[in-house]
Amino acid sequence: MTHWADRLFREQADLFAEQFEDMFAAADAEVADLLDVLAEEYDCEPERSLDVACGVGRHALALAEHGVEAEGLDFSEPFLDRARERASDRGLADRTAFRHRDMRDLDELSESYDLITVFWNSLGYYGRETDEAVLTDAHALLADDGVLVVEQSNRDAFVAEFDEATVTEDDDRLTVYRQAFDVETSRFATTLDVFDATGDGYEHVDTMEWENRLYAPPVLRELCERAGFGDVTLFGGFDGDDLTLESMRVVVVAR
Repeated sequence: MTHWADRLFREQADLFAEQFEDMFAAADAEVADLLDVLAEEYDCEPERSLDVACGVGRHALALAEHGVEAEGLDFSEPFLDRARERASDRGLADRTAFRHRDMRDLDELSESYDLITVFWNSLGYYGRETDEAVLTDAHALLADDGVLVVEQSNRDAFVAEFDEATVTEDDDRLTVYRQAFDVETSRFATTLDVFDATGDGYEHVDTMEWENRLYAPPVLRELCERAGFGDVTLFGGFDGDDLTLESMRVVVVAR
């Protein structure tokens, strides 16, 4: 049976990317904040970075804008095509490289990086054992003073604000977002139906489905420690805010 990630990020990649196009602006600010935190708190000014499961490259491109030699890897060719096109449009082709590679194959790389990032809930696709392996392989690829940064939704805040269904309409497109949470496995099952507005109603475009696990903050710390990181700090955002029960994101910095 085809895994949901293969279907969503390969077969439905263009439609999925369109739904989150407006997140590019946020990525630029997130990277600027993160680089400030790394410089001030960790004396880390990365020259070379790797974004694991980079998608359409929004964070890798933002890093390149700040002078970092930025690489991204993803198993979705449609996503990588979009990333390369944006790199060319922004004059960043000489400071970026986008590789067609699965995040589960990091052990095949031999390069060294000052910064490795795993953003936007990219952990949790395939299970805890796989996530531990990804983090362990990332640890092996870091330079001696390198830093790993993981970003994920704060499971506790997400559950507290849990909304089973939302409907939005923008630019003649209607989206219906439904989700369910399994308290025993900490996995969220999401269904996103997309409709185009017509003269007399709506026409169904497609249905996208995914299911991923969100880790509670202490478990994220444990995953990093088991992967070999000795210094692990949890923040409530890219700007280094304290993590609280109300923080919607968890940003893990490990070295």
